[in-house]
Amino acid sequence: MSRRSISEQMSDEPIEILTRRPSKAKRNREWEKRQYQKGLFVAYRGVPKELHENLKKVANDLGVPVGEVARAFLEYGLEACKRGDLVLQPKPVTGKFSLFPEED
Repeated sequence: MSRRSISEQMSDEPIEILTRRPSKAKRNREWEKRQYQKGLFVAYRGVPKELHENLKKVANDLGVPVGEVARAFLEYGLEACKRGDLVLQPKPVTGKFSLFPEED
């Protein structure tokens, strides 16, 4: 029995593993896409859970969405920076700067 090359052993059909399969996602993400395009969707990472819980409590007490409370604090903080009432001091941390360097 003679040896055959790999190309002789393969058929012309695509290998199933390499073909793209249709997505099985069931959620419609159109609403999220529209919000992102309007500039209404923003996410921040690294917010401690305790801080988030405090924001939720304030929002619940006022009867408004959490995002509106976060926006109010952001706007207030930015104005305080402009006035000089809030001074931020970044510290170097492993090749970058951080306002919240980890304590030893």
